[in-house]
Amino acid sequence: MNKIFFISGVNGVGKSSIMPHLRLLLSPDKFAIHDFDERGVPKDADKNWRIAETKYWVNQGIELAQKNKNIVICGFVKPEDFQALPDIEPLEIVKILLDAQPEIIRQRLVNRYTKNGHYDESQQVIGKPVSAFIAGNLHILSQMKTMFEELNCPIIDTSNLTPEKVATEVAKIILR
Repeated sequence: MNKIFFISGVNGVGKSSIMPHLRLLLSPDKFAIHDFDERGVPKDADKNWRIAETKYWVNQGIELAQKNKNIVICGFVKPEDFQALPDIEPLEIVKILLDAQPEIIRQRLVNRYTKNGHYDESQQVIGKPVSAFIAGNLHILSQMKTMFEELNCPIIDTSNLTPEKVATEVAKIILR
């Protein structure tokens, strides 16, 4: 049975970093791997945009299933975003959360968005100053874990793992 895999987590958890490794671990004949944001992210990205993109990727998964292929999408998606989707029987949507300790996320995002440890507060990320963007990710971090735990979804803590190791763990779940 073909499946649609969503690898989710806050910014800085390692979703984009694992994609090249997943491409090496999963056969391109059986799996298409995409970045949720590859079609572009608007400055005012919100829940409605996220739901629209989720629908787009599910439709891509449906098309690929007809070719006997699975789709893997790496990006920030909340479990509630799937409630607005039409029934896609017999396809199964598998949600996997990448998680990390708050200080690890903070450090990764600080490294990504600063020069010599200083923010350029004029820089905007999804329409927010960098410091607000980082604070927002830290705020939703534990909420995401709770949401995925309540659904009994697999959760991988990336705090002390290389992207290669995280990709190996994700591939194990996908190939079960």
